[in-house]
Amino acid sequence: MKRKTSIIGALGLALAIVVCGCETVPRGAALGGALGAGTGAIIGHQSGHAGEGAVIGGLVGAAAGAVASDVRARRTRTPEETAKAYDYQPAQGEMLKLENVSVLPTQIRRGDMLEASIQYALLGTPSGGTTVRESRSLMQGGRVVAEIGTKSFTREDGTWVSAVQFKALDSLEPGDVIVQQVIETASSRVMGTDKFTIIE
Repeated sequence: MKRKTSIIGALGLALAIVVCGCETVPRGAALGGALGAGTGAIIGHQSGHAGEGAVIGGLVGAAAGAVASDVRARRTRTPEETAKAYDYQPAQGEMLKLENVSVLPTQIRRGDMLEASIQYALLGTPSGGTTVRESRSLMQGGRVVAEIGTKSFTREDGTWVSAVQFKALDSLEPGDVIVQQVIETASSRVMGTDKFTIIE
């Protein structure tokens, strides 16, 4: 009976180590598909302040495996420059404008790395900024096949560029893959798409 208890205890400890390992996987490591399709686990932290370029790691992808990625963001135009570009007046309230989305390279093989970026203008935020939710997903055949990741940041007025590096899953089919990028605040939402092509 004592031996059976020891075996059960050892199995429990091994399981605990495996679970802990899933929580502390270093940036860029592959995570198992057991976490399920469409889930996104974020390891790391990124400040929403300009110029810090902090990194977020380990974003979980579809059941076939993980989309290993880093996310970096920076403010490319000041609040004053952005307001001038849009002839913005404070009385207009919050303004969220999509400026550009891109995915590079445009042709890859499965297992290659890509970068998806989105540029948007944000004005009319309260003092200290507002919460902005950024999410990205891969679509093929009219359905979502992987979540690159979702994260919320505090963003102040200005023009922002946010980019994520990710690995094309081996489970993706040859052909076009749509990258959908969404930016949301409590009252506004913009979305842009671009695509890359998987070749044999």
